Amino acid sequence: MRSENRLRYRLSSEFKSATFYVNMESEKLSTYAKGDKFEEQVFEFLSREIQEGRFFCRPEYCQIYRKKGYYSRDREDSIIFDIAIEVFLPGLEKPSIVVIIECKNYNGTVPVCDIEEFSSKVSQVTGFNVKGIFASMSAFQSGTFNIARNKGFGLLRYFDQSVFRWELPRALLTGAGCANSRKRAEIEYALTHPDFRPTIYSAYAVTPSGYTNGWDGIWQGLNFEAAFSEDDLKLMHSPVSTAKPRVAFVSKNDLEDLANRVLKSISYIKGDVDLNEIVAHESNTNGLVVRFLAENCSALGSITFNPVEIKIFTANEQSHLARFTLAHELGHYFLKHGRYMTRESIQTRDIDESQLINIPKGEVDRLEWQANTFASCLLMPRDEFNMALGLLIKHHGIRNRGHGVLYLDEQRDNIDNFWMIAAALSRFFKVSLTAIRLRMKALGLLVEA
Repeated sequence: MRSENRLRYRLSSEFKSATFYVNMESEKLSTYAKGDKFEEQVFEFLSREIQEGRFFCRPEYCQIYRKKGYYSRDREDSIIFDIAIEVFLPGLEKPSIVVIIECKNYNGTVPVCDIEEFSSKVSQVTGFNVKGIFASMSAFQSGTFNIARNKGFGLLRYFDQSVFRWELPRALLTGAGCANSRKRAEIEYALTHPDFRPTIYSAYAVTPSGYTNGWDGIWQGLNFEAAFSEDDLKLMHSPVSTAKPRVAFVSKNDLEDLANRVLKSISYIKGDVDLNEIVAHESNTNGLVVRFLAENCSALGSITFNPVEIKIFTANEQSHLARFTLAHELGHYFLKHGRYMTRESIQTRDIDESQLINIPKGEVDRLEWQANTFASCLLMPRDEFNMALGLLIKHHGIRNRGHGVLYLDEQRDNIDNFWMIAAALSRFFKVSLTAIRLRMKALGLLVEA
């Protein structure tokens, strides 16, 4: 009996050991697969940057490789690197710069020891001017920054743009080579916090020259230009387009006029605007596609261009939120924001935050401000809004006591008057009380103490 128990115990222990070994090997294979997929993403992105002339130099003066080896005297053998970009002077066979990129995608943060190991491997490559970049989809431990700066290479956290709220053209995403203190804090947060989720920029990096949130900043921060003369640089640099796709300035009056033209196309007269009529008109004339889908926890709605398709995620197509979301996405459509973005999605917290009275300075913020301001103008047409508000003021005998048509402070009468008028307008135009309040302020009809 004892021998049988011992046999069972031994078989059980061996089974547990084998299971543990299989699980460890499976986890290793999973980690390798993640790393290979990430490496492929970075390689494809950089290959596209080179082909389309957005790299440091023209495509004909560089080559990109995967799994290329470079000789190490210490090893007396080659060290294989994930990605390498070789930059050549015209007419020379030996590269003037070799950019070595190590790609890692961990479940946790990137440890200091991995950065030290990468630094050691880069230093062993001799005979070339080597620039190193350690690229990761994971966050970095803060102690890794000093090693990278002191050893002269860059740390890069790279994100897949498919998860972004905005997908914008490359020209709108150029980061500074040396960021100011506020931007530096944002970039450092992006580099070190595992739960950070980007909305615009795909690359955050620290280089010997500073912090950056754009690939151009990485090349500048690694000081590529120091390896070449001015004449060589003129020859090698990709031509810079003089017509940068900056987001066009659109005034509030321009947005009002655009909204009125859209309303005229459906012969709008008064009351709540029938957005379905606008959609049907644009569908027949320009092929616009709008789809209402089940509620989505990550977005209220989205728009993609080429071809244009709007999706609204809601359980009630006529709710105030769904109506404003559709009007917002129609704003992107009518303002032709496909010149600046490939796709966009809007979340609940962005509706109120981006309905600003003043025009923002940031280009992406300006796109959202234009779409939201257009939505307000469309859903609450200025002339009709002024007329409805005037009739309500007259009906309830509210007098202007020198502070404005409606004055909101802590006095009970003023509070009651505001909410009574706002609630009536909300029902009339089928928009939220917040949208009514912001429209009043934008038109100068509400003064808040």
